[in-house]
Amino acid sequence: NQMKRRELLSALAAAALVSGCASQEPSGLERVKTPTARYGPPVPLPSPATLGATSVEQAIARRRSMRAFRPDPLPIATIGQLLWAGQGVTSPDGKRAAPSAGATYPLELYAVTPALVIHYLPDGHRAETRAVSDLRPGLKAAAVGQSSVGAAPVVIVVAAVPSRTSARYGAAQGEEFVQIEVGHAAQNILLQAAALGLAAVPVGSLNPAGVAATLASSPRACPPARP
Repeated sequence: NQMKRRELLSALAAAALVSGCASQEPSGLERVKTPTARYGPPVPLPSPATLGATSVEQAIARRRSMRAFRPDPLPIATIGQLLWAGQGVTSPDGKRAAPSAGATYPLELYAVTPALVIHYLPDGHRAETRAVSDLRPGLKAAAVGQSSVGAAPVVIVVAAVPSRTSARYGAAQGEEFVQIEVGHAAQNILLQAAALGLAAVPVGSLNPAGVAATLASSPRACPPARP
């Protein structure tokens, strides 16, 4: 069964989004959440499927990096399924789909469509959204001009708050664990895309500060320093 070339750029993988400002400024992820990037109240996503027609072995065999996408928008249920594969809660005690050192869960997932930024909230499989003009050109520029980033109907940004992990393991080991966790989550998303018959490609060549600035819709202004 040949995997359909459909719509999706599944993972724009940045281990940690940084603001590019002075060290005392909020992190890149905090910058994404500043008042210039307000989100609406959380809303539930359609329940994720936990039983599919494609086996894990088939998904592994089908997974390929594909950079040609149809322009059709992805249904919100499909976007939610991909986000769930990366960071969804999969047990009553709050454990998630991707392993995390010490269950510190530093990752934050964002899905960018031509009209929305969707911030995934694993607890309760919810999301908060923000209407935007198309941010994909900015993400393409931050990804050294890779055309697939600008053309994909959905770009999933894997961001992180490293302090959640480094508070327990120290800065050096915490950062290493975060990098590893990004890989876990990105591979889950890629395999879920393969199982759904979606085209996908991971992107690692990017400017994290540019990604953070684009998501915050404030490409040049640094946020005020915290007291």
